[in-house]
Amino acid sequence: MFNSFNKSTINGDISITINTKRERAESTEASDSSISSAEVKRSRKISYFLGGGQKEWIPKEEVFVENINITQALKRFRKQSITKVDNNNNINCLRILSLSHIFPLNEFDPRKCITKYFDKNTLKAIKLLSRNRKPVIDRAPSMAAVYCKNESDRGEDECDSDEGETQDLVKRHRQYNASAAVTSEGAFIQKYLIPAIERVLLKGSDNNLHYAMSDKPENNGRKPDLMMGTKVKAKEVNFFYVEVKRPGISSRYQPESGYTKLLKQMKVSVDDQLCFGIKNPASLGLLLEVERFSLVEENHELVHLPRIVEALYHVKLELKKFVDEAHKKRTKEERRVGKERVFPSFITKFVRNKLR
Repeated sequence: MFNSFNKSTINGDISITINTKRERAESTEASDSSISSAEVKRSRKISYFLGGGQKEWIPKEEVFVENINITQALKRFRKQSITKVDNNNNINCLRILSLSHIFPLNEFDPRKCITKYFDKNTLKAIKLLSRNRKPVIDRAPSMAAVYCKNESDRGEDECDSDEGETQDLVKRHRQYNASAAVTSEGAFIQKYLIPAIERVLLKGSDNNLHYAMSDKPENNGRKPDLMMGTKVKAKEVNFFYVEVKRPGISSRYQPESGYTKLLKQMKVSVDDQLCFGIKNPASLGLLLEVERFSLVEENHELVHLPRIVEALYHVKLELKKFVDEAHKKRTKEERRVGKERVFPSFITKFVRNKLR
């Protein structure tokens, strides 16, 4: 997740312009037939407008790409979402996120991408705007992949010496064979994720980096399964979040999906960084959907380790950049400008239906 602030940019052959503008508030007339109804108990309903968020959105800048007003397109989408809620409809995760000024792009899963709601010209403009946002991840050496392939073909008792992140994780996998109950998030994370976190992210880190598990909530009351960040002037600011979706576990009675919760947590990080005066804040998150993320449970799955190390090593590099940036001194004016760019988020919760 990013929040960039540039007055005018030329992105290759793409002209991107941000115009400063103040607008009048809009009416709430809108319609859209694409909606996913949440399953809730009859005695409860979902309230989408709790917390410090505001329905009115008056952007201070407008972003244009090739004469397409991206800001207005997003604003119309958000307005439609508000109208649906005001008409007592339940809304899907993308519309819930739009209420908190979060508009996700996802090239791997169109169900979690806002582009399906826009026309072809707007879709093209959004893709042009975001194409240079895709992170460049350094690939693991080919020898690491070959090593893991060889190890996956070995017998249970065979193992080479410990050497490097990938080899270390292979050795640990062979030494700890107890299975983790999928009904226990703590055990699941401890078994399949923490070894890689410790070996790649925590080893060699300095004391400016801190992390916490799900027993410690953030200031907004949310409890990520894992979060990592730093402390600035006694205030904890997190940067990397992990949400785990266990296999076969349904969340039909939760008001927000793991995807929605993760992106809202990442926005908290972006907002905190803006308040500290960081000009172009960013945040990273990992939604650990077991059926999609290739964890190593069996020996033949050791071939997935290089990719896991690649992803976490990228997180480590970005974490270091974040910590260095967060501890830089900034002026009151920089902090003031940053705070003005923050749009508070709404909280989604179940509330009791009023009895007539």
